[in-house]
Amino acid sequence: MVTREEQDLAVKILDEKTNRQLLYYLDICTRCGICKDACHQYVATGDVLYLPASRAQLIRKVFRKYFTIQGKLIPSVVEATAPNDKLLEDLYRASYACTSCRRCMYYCPFSIDTTWFTSIGRAMLVAIGRGATILGELADAAIMKGENIDMFRDILIEGLKDTEDEFKARVGDPAATIPIGKKGAHSLYVALAGTHTILPMAIIFHQAKADWSLSLFEAANYGYFYGDTARAKKIAQRFVDEAKALGVQELIISECGHAYRVMEFLYEAWAKEKLPFKIRAVVDVMHDYIKEGRIKLKPGSLLEPVTYHDPCQVGRNGGFYEEPRNIVKAVAADYREMTPNREKQWCCGGGGGLVAESEFDTLRQVSGQKKVEQIRKTGAKVLVTPCENCRLQIEMLNEKNNLGIRISSMMDLVVESMDLPGAKPA
Repeated sequence: MVTREEQDLAVKILDEKTNRQLLYYLDICTRCGICKDACHQYVATGDVLYLPASRAQLIRKVFRKYFTIQGKLIPSVVEATAPNDKLLEDLYRASYACTSCRRCMYYCPFSIDTTWFTSIGRAMLVAIGRGATILGELADAAIMKGENIDMFRDILIEGLKDTEDEFKARVGDPAATIPIGKKGAHSLYVALAGTHTILPMAIIFHQAKADWSLSLFEAANYGYFYGDTARAKKIAQRFVDEAKALGVQELIISECGHAYRVMEFLYEAWAKEKLPFKIRAVVDVMHDYIKEGRIKLKPGSLLEPVTYHDPCQVGRNGGFYEEPRNIVKAVAADYREMTPNREKQWCCGGGGGLVAESEFDTLRQVSGQKKVEQIRKTGAKVLVTPCENCRLQIEMLNEKNNLGIRISSMMDLVVESMDLPGAKPA
């Protein structure tokens, strides 16, 4: 049973998060229903709770109850409601299920951005202790590592030895190293957990003769998924402080769409400071290396039919449409485009932190069917996408729907299309 204290705290968060943009969205949405055909979750399930306009309505009900005269005097007439158990349960499911793909925004006649509502919904739930537990735990683990990095430094460096040996063999250079803590380096590369995002970029940096250093931290930001700006800022600040200490000129984010979005579009507003270095997505960096001739790919070396999936955070929310396609087309003998694509592509169903939340596994599988249809229609045998969450989701869809495709990261595609002295281990 929700307490009065919890209600007051949830309303306080809504008050703090209310700005001109939210007021505009609350006022202008007519619940016309156009967004229903744009949401992969609603199209797949028919559940009204996943309708973008319904997600907004949950916030609107609370706002009207506490911040409008009509809501205070005649709440039932204007659908004004206190944050009771039913509303909070609906808010949890609607907010944490949303992948924040923003496809609905492109179809809305008023360009209403549903992520404003889902982020506020998550923040309200976090404040009263009803947020997604696993996301909060992952966020706290990342913060703990940042606060105790001296405990982890030697372990991390020791764990990279085997990766570095493979790296030397692949590039045919026994003197090659994976630099960590290199002061004055031009770039600081922030990878994801696991060597699968370190090794390919180390090879690419080496071949491009780049001056770089590897971050001690991971790019993924579970504070952002959780809906807690304070936690999200702390997680991002770990490698911001690292970049400042090293004096780098650019911070390169690995194939992690939400991590790039956090750093490029949100962090400066959270921190209220202008960063002294550029934020770059790794797909943009690889594209520049190819365009400048710093790395060379073998045209037509990928013989199988290949398609490209636009990650929502890389494409629609990050602005990278042509760069990844140029890379794929540079090596593909048979490139096949999905339809629709670019800003109107269908979300794969794995964003927003859902791949970490087992309670949404069934929804992920069901809501990914539009992506399954798209992939099947191409007849492709290889799918390339520069987003870890997308790959995890599409791997699941591949297995559950017998698509028979191989899923590749953009980094792996580039490395596999280069002439390297050392063979890839079997």
